[in-house]
Amino acid sequence: MVSISSLSRDELRKRIEESNRASYEVRSQYVCWENRALHSDYEFIACPCGPECWCKGRGCLGHYRIKEISFDQFVDTYVHLWIPESARENIKSAVLTGKSFRGRQRNATPALRRLHQNWSASLAKARCCGKCGMCDPNISIEGSVTNLYEAKMWSQLFYDSLVPFDTASKKEIKRAGYTTTDFLAMNRELFRDLRRFAEAYGLGVADIRALDSPAAVAPCVSSLPGGQPLSRVLDKIFYSPGRRGSPSDASNADFQTGDTSRFPHPLPDHDS
Repeated sequence: MVSISSLSRDELRKRIEESNRASYEVRSQYVCWENRALHSDYEFIACPCGPECWCKGRGCLGHYRIKEISFDQFVDTYVHLWIPESARENIKSAVLTGKSFRGRQRNATPALRRLHQNWSASLAKARCCGKCGMCDPNISIEGSVTNLYEAKMWSQLFYDSLVPFDTASKKEIKRAGYTTTDFLAMNRELFRDLRRFAEAYGLGVADIRALDSPAAVAPCVSSLPGGQPLSRVLDKIFYSPGRRGSPSDASNADFQTGDTSRFPHPLPDHDS
């Protein structure tokens, strides 16, 4: 794997399309349920940046921001996006009621419990962040990211700015020359290189979002008000269900490992 800015436009688009196609062709059709979560949990706000910002100078129309949702809704979306079906209720019980859970996905619970305790403040901070990843935002998170469950949690809070990873995609990122020891530093490097790619091909923010087009391969995907989230453009350059870490990798708590299950069963309607 080479760096993002070393890829041609066709090569990058092909990698993203292959990721979407593989995601749709597996039984649980992850791209469908992520699209559903985007409609229910996020809003597209007008770009608040000044003319000095990179995104504003490239015709940015807006950024995705989490809605004022309850923590129960957040954790319900979390388990459907990132946790295998057999462990979802156990994770929710461990987070919401403190019930003991020692399964393989147990490393998801400590950070979610902390987030639960500080939900109002954390949600307010996420909603006050009007930037996207292309702006090089100075996002602060509580503590360091010590495992991939935490990375997925923070990505879910800052959907247009932080990228989720699993064992295999992390290996691809490291192979491409980006740092993998610091979650925020890795995101900054990835987005900066995506900006270099965009500048080389004269792409605006809308063009970058359009590189990810899951509806082309997944009829279940409905259009989003602002196109695809920028974090998912990056995610799919490196992620594919055909590239997975070993079971031993997935059981470790280190940031460089994590559960590789990315494909849930249908996400229930939050309104039901």
